[in-house]
Amino acid sequence: MTIFFIVKASENEFWQIVLDGAQKAANHFGVEFIHQEPTSESEVSRQVSILETAISTKPDAIVLAPTVADALVPGIERAMDSGIPVILIDSLANTDKYVSFLGSDNYTIGQRSADELAKALEEKNGSPSGKVAAITYMSGVGSLEARISGFLDRIEEAYPDIEVVSVRDAMGQVGNTINITLDLLTAYPDLDGLYANNQMTGDDMVRALDMQGRKDLAAVAVDASAQEIWGLENGYLDSVLVQQPWVMGYAGVAYAVMARNGVPLAKSVDTGILVITPESIASGEADAAINPFEYYKDW
Repeated sequence: MTIFFIVKASENEFWQIVLDGAQKAANHFGVEFIHQEPTSESEVSRQVSILETAISTKPDAIVLAPTVADALVPGIERAMDSGIPVILIDSLANTDKYVSFLGSDNYTIGQRSADELAKALEEKNGSPSGKVAAITYMSGVGSLEARISGFLDRIEEAYPDIEVVSVRDAMGQVGNTINITLDLLTAYPDLDGLYANNQMTGDDMVRALDMQGRKDLAAVAVDASAQEIWGLENGYLDSVLVQQPWVMGYAGVAYAVMARNGVPLAKSVDTGILVITPESIASGEADAAINPFEYYKDW
């Protein structure tokens, strides 16, 4: 059996963790594992081309993390129509023609992020109040749009004393969030909090805060990279919300194998959200989330 696995980018540690879990599952199930991916999440046309290549090789199943909701739809539907089961992970596409979706609820991630930022503001300021800004990595990416929507909606409905003064877009470029963060600190000298909704924005936000020595802000990020964990341990972040990318990768291959063998599968599976704090790092409770390569190495 051959499984063709397509994630959003090779430059992102999150997707390297997904691929590690997928490779481990391929070893366990004894299947041929082929993966291709763009270098950057901004290379949407490249991901479309990779999906076309995958379909042409006629694998037994395709596992795909669609970067945007529309562009991958024709390929997904063509694969399904030709008898190749498609498992979606991390992000949905605007079609019902797939076997199963495995991922976290990104809208809920945004809501939980707002709650964590409010908690950090209360610890620093005495109440969940103040001016905050949010940074997304790239507009149009379904998972990131859902996180921003959940974040903004939760602030509006639950925290009337928190004002979101700006939502900025890094336009899919690593490094842009450093300048965005510095610009925000200059434009809003009374800024109380920051939210970065994925690894690339989180990494760069930590770097910018470190450059300025700013440990006074409430700050929350998504995805547990080494840079973000360093930010937690050194006082630049208050919490990090993480998906379980290793589990997502492993389960993606497992579901692909089951789909090929005709096993009835749930249409949607929530792979969960964890909140990491300095305390959970110190206790070892967060080990599987912050160092999955080491944690799962003997599986």
